Amino acid sequence: MSQDIQALLWSYGYVGACVAAGESSLRLGLSRELARKIIHVSVGFWIFGTLWLFQNPALAVVPSLTAAVANWVIHRKRLLKSVETEPDNLGTVWFALAFSALVWLAWDKPVAAAGGVMAMAVGDALASLVGMRFGRHPYETLGGERKSLEGSLAMLAGTFVAVLATLTWMPGLAPDMPKVPLAALCAVVATCAEALGTRGRDNLFVPLAAGAVLYLVPPSHAAGLGLGAVIAVFIGVVSWLRGSLSPSGVLGAILIGTPVLGLAGAVGASALLAFFISSSALSKTFRARKAGVEEEYAKTGTRDLGQALANGGVAALAAVLLAVTGDERYALAMLGALVAANADTWATELGVLSRSPPRLVTTLRQVPAGTSGAVSGAGLMASTAGAAFVGVVAALAGARWSLLPWLVLAGVVGSLFDSFLGATVQDVRWCDACGRETERRVHRCGRAARPLRGFSWLGNDTVNVLATAAGALLAFWA
Repeated sequence: MSQDIQALLWSYGYVGACVAAGESSLRLGLSRELARKIIHVSVGFWIFGTLWLFQNPALAVVPSLTAAVANWVIHRKRLLKSVETEPDNLGTVWFALAFSALVWLAWDKPVAAAGGVMAMAVGDALASLVGMRFGRHPYETLGGERKSLEGSLAMLAGTFVAVLATLTWMPGLAPDMPKVPLAALCAVVATCAEALGTRGRDNLFVPLAAGAVLYLVPPSHAAGLGLGAVIAVFIGVVSWLRGSLSPSGVLGAILIGTPVLGLAGAVGASALLAFFISSSALSKTFRARKAGVEEEYAKTGTRDLGQALANGGVAALAAVLLAVTGDERYALAMLGALVAANADTWATELGVLSRSPPRLVTTLRQVPAGTSGAVSGAGLMASTAGAAFVGVVAALAGARWSLLPWLVLAGVVGSLFDSFLGATVQDVRWCDACGRETERRVHRCGRAARPLRGFSWLGNDTVNVLATAAGALLAFWA
């Protein structure tokens, strides 16, 4: 009997034993959730048996593919009590498909396949069990499901330990690959994927995301990205607990912070932190005086995912391009995006406090404070100061001082471009009941606001992306 045929028999026998153990534990009084996790974790560990016993990848995926079909039938017919979930939750099917995909795609790098499955088997199980037992800080995912900070932190820790153990014991990793930072990066990515999953799709997202990190990240960038991801998680969670970020904003902080903190060196890290800390502090300053004006903004105060990506997405992209190409002009573009974001934020947060009425940037006629596209002398000074602040911090961290005037110019131009777009093409609405211009689709009074000018798809976040891109392009040619 060939080794692959024996491996098939071992696979079906092992998985059958796992299912029997889960069903027996349920009948003996264990909770359904715990019985389901017994099957989930024990089946996941079979990735090591699959990679060790099989010689042909085409046959190695047969057990998991047949398991996907069987799980779909079991789920539809409600045949096993231990794995019953909501009708639209196909988690067991997705896990089997992810298992198959990792075995097939990462056959030449088994440590990536094993690490991806371990992230799901161990990390996700801990997230569920700890979240149910100790969850005290709930949050809502982008898909509308409720999870907890405690569960996500358990996911992070469990995935880190499981992946690090896999990287340590399994062959196939590059000799110069730093294991601890790579495991940390993998844990952060897997935790974000788990938080995004709805209706069992995290069983697909987590292993594939974790496996992709282990397969694709080169040794030269693993240490930086791992450290950047850990710092971004810490800053994001603390900012959420302090009210500066929403739960989705934490995800945005990780998506922006990981590449900038991990790939752009001390200059990029310092500039990003200068922008984030100063803008967060200003958003909390003089809240009572700004309350009336901020009610007309589409978004205020606590930043969400869209705001994080809008203000930092261009900088993060530039940091990735810097790492990939080595072209230092992308470092300048990254700084240009950050000074533009900070200039616009300072202008918005401080400009509304001006005692003199602002003027529309296109016609210079006086308009109420908070009007999209309005500028003031105080706002322009704040914009200049915001750009200069980030520029000086970057220079202190190692950027050339001769770049400072160019960066200030890039920041102010980006901020003014934001105002120009706000006055011309940004989606601006009018509340007939209150007689007020607003960026909100539903005004604070509860009435729907009708379109006044601009394109309906061009909201404030999109305008911020374009403004930071303008600052990046200007700085790119410094």
